[in-house]
Amino acid sequence: MKIMKLTLAALLTASLVGCASSPTTEMVKDITVTQPACCSSYSEFAWIPMSGDSIDFAVDEYSQIGEFPEGKSYFAGFVLPENVERMRVDLKSWMRTSGVFAPKVLLLSPTFQVVESYELTDFDFKPSSLFQLNSYHKRFEMNQTTTPYMVVYSPLEYREGQIEVPHPERIRAEELGMARPMVTDPIIQHQKFGSLELDMKPTALRSYRASDAPKATVVTQPKPAVAAAAPVATTTATAASVAVAAPLSAKMLPESEAFYNSQIKAAVESNDMQKALTLMEEAKRAGSSTAEATFLELIKK
Repeated sequence: MKIMKLTLAALLTASLVGCASSPTTEMVKDITVTQPACCSSYSEFAWIPMSGDSIDFAVDEYSQIGEFPEGKSYFAGFVLPENVERMRVDLKSWMRTSGVFAPKVLLLSPTFQVVESYELTDFDFKPSSLFQLNSYHKRFEMNQTTTPYMVVYSPLEYREGQIEVPHPERIRAEELGMARPMVTDPIIQHQKFGSLELDMKPTALRSYRASDAPKATVVTQPKPAVAAAAPVATTTATAASVAVAAPLSAKMLPESEAFYNSQIKAAVESNDMQKALTLMEEAKRAGSSTAEATFLELIKK
């Protein structure tokens, strides 16, 4: 029975890896970032609130572009919710046949100074399981007082690299105590885009007096953009990005104001006025006090 279970696990793992052992010459590797950076400082980034237990997100052509010490990179930015004092975070970057996003993480202070950074060498390789792909994995803790902001990006040096992962048949042979088979371990190329996941567990919550408690927010998932892609330098959303919509009576959080305003700006600059209007109305319903002014100012230019 044990052998049957191990064999089943190996077969399912092989199906998850797919064609990863196919020649890497067939894969297109474009690691250049040609669009201008969105912002001149970390304080100008748009931030996704870290609500819920898990966030699946993509770094893709719709993501922000930042100017980092190593050069430009597409990135995703996250911020702790106001009611969380400390959060344990597991970041995973999935290894697919098309490649993997080799991450570097910056943890920023409330004044947007770099407090902690995690290089690719700090990440572990996590082998695939029955229901998950191979991944880069790192666990760390964020703190509302010292490190409430997180940036995930990939420097050019990382994007130029690759990783060799164990072949499923070799893993199965090792589990069964068999001789190593004559197989070639797949090579996964590092890319400028990729699919990632955050698993989050608050380890300490913040308490408030009733008069000082932050307004409740509802996490929603915006629809992926269907129009032609706007200049990446001014967009922030991915197909799996998370926005915040507050009740009609609540005032929108500053990071959510920045998120909507950047999306409105991107839509206007790409001449997609219908999308800009839709975003403005959505932001107003969610409690934004600046979205309409932002839209009117942009169309005057």
